[in-house]
Amino acid sequence: MYTDSSDVYDLIYSFKDYEKESADIIQVIKSAKPACKSILDVGCGTSEHHKYLSKHFSIDGIDLNDRFIEISREKNPNGTYRTENMASFDLNKQYDVIICLFSSIGYLETTDEILASLRCFNKHLNPNGMVILEPWFNKENWHTGKVYMTTYDKEDIKICRMSRSYPSGDFSILNFNYLIGTKDKDVRFFKEEHKLRLTSQKEMINAFKLANFDVTFNETGLVGRGMYYGIKKP
Repeated sequence: MYTDSSDVYDLIYSFKDYEKESADIIQVIKSAKPACKSILDVGCGTSEHHKYLSKHFSIDGIDLNDRFIEISREKNPNGTYRTENMASFDLNKQYDVIICLFSSIGYLETTDEILASLRCFNKHLNPNGMVILEPWFNKENWHTGKVYMTTYDKEDIKICRMSRSYPSGDFSILNFNYLIGTKDKDVRFFKEEHKLRLTSQKEMINAFKLANFDVTFNETGLVGRGMYYGIKKP
């Protein structure tokens, strides 16, 4: 999970085109649910998408990371943000659409947890509400044994994150190694381990169906990881 890197998360992922991704999400929602007014973002992270989505919808968010919730509140003061577990939250509120992006669902370790999460989604949706869920990779499309490096280079701060990934049973293990240097502090080094489940398409579709959704899958999605679209059944 993201721990020591929380405060530099937005810098590390500044290469992502959040505006375009948000525009794609808006297009999907307006096409499928033109009357949509409210969104819940599950696993919202730092809520960078909300800068754009909040211009069209009211949007709230939940995440396990307390620091991400603080950052989200600063970005979107009109939204409600809470530290919650996606497999067991109860907000006593319903939404027109629930989004779960950037493979947040991958952090759930069992199919039972995935099903519990989708049942929470269903409970928090208005009648005929919609889920937009971006999955992590599965065993068929996972690329093992690669080394990745992401950098951020400005005058006042420089970041290098290097990682090596490998499979372990039903999981992919990502070992992130960070070097962060600023003008007023010594260079810091720390590590994070991220463990994400390699859930198959069959397992995901079955979980959606058991959670009382009609579900379709788009192979491309926002960034090539695909996207599940679930419609709440009566």
